[in-house]
Amino acid sequence: MTKKRATLLAFLACLVATSSLATASLAATAAAYRVLIVDGTQTLASTMRVVGLAGGIKRSGVADVAVLVAASLGPFDVPLHGWRQPEIPYDVILLVPRGVDDRTAPRIWVLVAGDPRANPLVAQAMGLLAGGVDRAFAGIASAAGPLDDLWAALAASYCVQEGWLR
Repeated sequence: MTKKRATLLAFLACLVATSSLATASLAATAAAYRVLIVDGTQTLASTMRVVGLAGGIKRSGVADVAVLVAASLGPFDVPLHGWRQPEIPYDVILLVPRGVDDRTAPRIWVLVAGDPRANPLVAQAMGLLAGGVDRAFAGIASAAGPLDDLWAALAASYCVQEGWLR
């Protein structure tokens, strides 16, 4: 019975996150950008939250979304190491580590190249995505960008160097 409740709760959280992210982004006037979500979660509930977040971003119409499943992505693992590089780099990468499931990883990393304050479109995109992450993972994990945490800045620098982020 507890498993059914957890699944139902995760599904409802995804619906709420999806609708609120879509509503917020319809009000935004940002140009289209590319988003990559790297899903390292290992439970159905967390995966449903990632799916809801990706669906909300996609339905907003302001971003193209791709999702990679990385079963071994820990909270401080080198992101995307060993994966084939994309033809066109992404504007934003969201790293959802496996520790989100058991609350050992309280952060979902929002990676952008450079200082997001320098580009208003990137700053707006980060705000929308951070809001969507906070809604989808309410109470479990929060969004952290390069201005919030050194790990996000280091991971973003690595992704730029490897051709994943522009």
